[in-house]
Amino acid sequence: MPVIALVSAKSCGVTCSALALTLASPRPSVLVEADPSGGTVRLGYLAGEGSAAVGLFALASADRQGTLASEFPQHLVALDRDRSGTRLLLPGLTDPAQAPALSRTWERLATLLQVMDGAGHDVIIDAGRMSADSQGQPDSGTHPAVLLRRADIVLLVVRNTQVSLGTALPAVRALHEDFAHLGTGADALHLLVIEEGTIASGHVAQVLQTPVAAALAWDPDTAAVLTHGVPRKSARVLLRSARTAHGRIGEIVGRRRVQLYPDGHLPHAFDDRRTA
Repeated sequence: MPVIALVSAKSCGVTCSALALTLASPRPSVLVEADPSGGTVRLGYLAGEGSAAVGLFALASADRQGTLASEFPQHLVALDRDRSGTRLLLPGLTDPAQAPALSRTWERLATLLQVMDGAGHDVIIDAGRMSADSQGQPDSGTHPAVLLRRADIVLLVVRNTQVSLGTALPAVRALHEDFAHLGTGADALHLLVIEEGTIASGHVAQVLQTPVAAALAWDPDTAAVLTHGVPRKSARVLLRSARTAHGRIGEIVGRRRVQLYPDGHLPHAFDDRRTA
């Protein structure tokens, strides 16, 4: 099952897109709120349900105590309305000041997510807005860069507007270089286009020199439900497009896995491979 990471150069609806893909998955799925600026799904879509003591920050403490693997399942909460557990959430940080505590935990969390993948779950990672160091590269100290480097595919969320494309260019260059040297190759990066504007996907791909994996419909009503937990409406355009997007993303992941692992053996511990 794919490990899909979403990130943006600027606030472009990463959380809403990640949640839509999680809910649209045809298989059991888990959404990981890895945004260093904090998670919002518990307060928004889940309308404040659950305890703030459950989630990513508590796992950092468990990691220091050597109990990360055993405590991990306790921090997954149900996204399903029927609490069936088919859709799960690892709630994010409640305060950006907590982010430095995760610096040593991202690596071990990445391995646990690969185990979830191997157990039949789609793993969707909300990495939020990319933060860069003084050299313009992903800042491993504050951003979950290792989760992106290990993902089957990384989706840079952009809107098909001139402003969004302009702000995305530096991030595209940085991510391409990072994945080429520290990940599974620059071709791990694709675009997820939110169709707010009028620029064609082909032109988006040409401007950013990155292929478009899929597009999500511009659907403010459903986005409000996913983001703020407003009363349910009949607007489902976004989720329909998310189901289509999920299928296309899965096809790309399948092709990449065949290329990277021709023997069919997927690593569940990072082998520190460098791909030029």
